[in-house]
Amino acid sequence: MKFKQTDGQNQRIEGEQMERREISFDIETVPNAIKQYIKNSNIYDSSCSKNAKTLFVKGTDNSFLKISKKGSLEREFRMTSFLHSHNVAPKVIAFESDQDNDYFLTEAITGEDGVSGVHLEYPNKVSSVFGEYLRMLHSISTVNCPYDNRTSELLEEQSDISYDLKKRITFTAENNVIIHGDYCLPNIIMDNFSFKGFIDVGYGGVGDRHYDICWGIWTLNHNLKTNIYRDLFLDAYGREDIDIERLTYFTHLIG
Repeated sequence: MKFKQTDGQNQRIEGEQMERREISFDIETVPNAIKQYIKNSNIYDSSCSKNAKTLFVKGTDNSFLKISKKGSLEREFRMTSFLHSHNVAPKVIAFESDQDNDYFLTEAITGEDGVSGVHLEYPNKVSSVFGEYLRMLHSISTVNCPYDNRTSELLEEQSDISYDLKKRITFTAENNVIIHGDYCLPNIIMDNFSFKGFIDVGYGGVGDRHYDICWGIWTLNHNLKTNIYRDLFLDAYGREDIDIERLTYFTHLIG
């Protein structure tokens, strides 16, 4: 896999399905609270980031176990729990830490991600539903979201942009919708275009919608190898709530 590094994130930038390779895994290396859910299961490595190991656990109830350095997965645990309460993210089975690592176990959602062949073969359709499902996410109530100032955090993480640009974005940015924070095609699960859930939501919170919209445009351009589907995506999202000037600011930010 190849990745684009941004904001500490690792985004898959090739239009490939996640690969799964069966491995031998010593379950004694994980906390007891996790161990009980993965014993007597077949374990597959499906990692797509060098910052975390992701294991597909095939058993009576399929699940995903993500393992990363201690303190790195709490945000994803909290945002996944919040979004699951709104029926748009997987159920959290367990979250534990030991001296070195975090262990985050979620149910496996039935379906394929947005870069699977069954979806990319129909670029008009995938572009439209990608906009519709982002609009659905941005329509969720912000009440009780664990991270309520995500735009400011994202801007602080961008140390390589000019002071003038950062100042202008800070002035115009809003914290008024639930954002994914890494809205790219691999991070949405669908069953033949029917929405099943958002994954990898650890960069989310209450933020400015234009951050997600920019990433949506970027991932469509990259995976479909053209920018001609941009308008379908924006139309499906709803242009009445898109500020072109703000969209331009965030495009410079993530560029």
